Amino acid sequence: MVLLLLAAPFSNTRIDVISAYFLAATLFLTLFFIFKLSFMKKYTLGGLYISFSVLFLLAIYLSVVHTPTMRATILPAAFCIMPLGFIDLPVRMNLFVAFWLVVHTILAFYLKPLYVLDDTINCLCFAILGCFIGNKMVWGRLEGYEAHRLLTIEKETDVLTGLFNRRKLFETLADLETTSAEKPSGILMIDIDYFKEFNDNYGHAAGDKCMSRLGEVFKNFTQNFRLQFYRYGGEEFVAMAYGYGEKELLFIAESLRIAVQNIDIDGHCITVSIGVAYCGDEQVRNYENIIDRADKAVYAAKRAGRNKVCME
Repeated sequence: MVLLLLAAPFSNTRIDVISAYFLAATLFLTLFFIFKLSFMKKYTLGGLYISFSVLFLLAIYLSVVHTPTMRATILPAAFCIMPLGFIDLPVRMNLFVAFWLVVHTILAFYLKPLYVLDDTINCLCFAILGCFIGNKMVWGRLEGYEAHRLLTIEKETDVLTGLFNRRKLFETLADLETTSAEKPSGILMIDIDYFKEFNDNYGHAAGDKCMSRLGEVFKNFTQNFRLQFYRYGGEEFVAMAYGYGEKELLFIAESLRIAVQNIDIDGHCITVSIGVAYCGDEQVRNYENIIDRADKAVYAAKRAGRNKVCME
């Protein structure tokens, strides 16, 4: 739009419509700044449709009002570009293109009868081409996003439990070193009691089922508490808690211990020892030290007879 405005002094036809170009440019800039506002960002898709409506209105004005004795030039380009401009439901984008094609055809029939057939054919061809390529691009990009999402899940998720894995834990620890990241107020280390004996006595299939059920219990806790669980390795788990005091952390840990104790795995039960490390008021530089404190608390819980909660 800026280039068109700059070219206006060198073109007689452009000088006549400089006000239309200026109005369109002003509307584009206004829409841009409106949809940069935080409370408007959720309506960005609507803003894109409005922006392309401005483009179509300008192109139709140039075609049927300003130059009714010439074939349309900008309009076919608009029909081709619009479906490539963003991602939305293809059917909605196609209907949007069809709407403006009908609007232009009707106006051209009354105001531009000499070239109505030429413009209609040109615009229809470019609209079909743009919609076809645009639809293919939409599905291709969505498939790419989905593949990336699944790959990320696979990379960050433990297969047996469905929880975050150790790799994701250390990525989170690295993020905590940035000033903008929300810091946990405490870390829980959870260790399954006598898990090796459980595997030896009931088989690895039962052990896998135990891990899966444990993952379900932990996931249920994330619905009621601000916790993030990670499988640390073997039969050990780490949970990061956000926004809780010492007493609240102990209550959550005790509730977790009881919930695990009540799991029925084909007539068998398991217990866990939980170590709690509170760090809410500390200026922590390395959260691996907090995990070490929680780990020491786990050993204290095991020395106390297992199936216990201890705080370091």
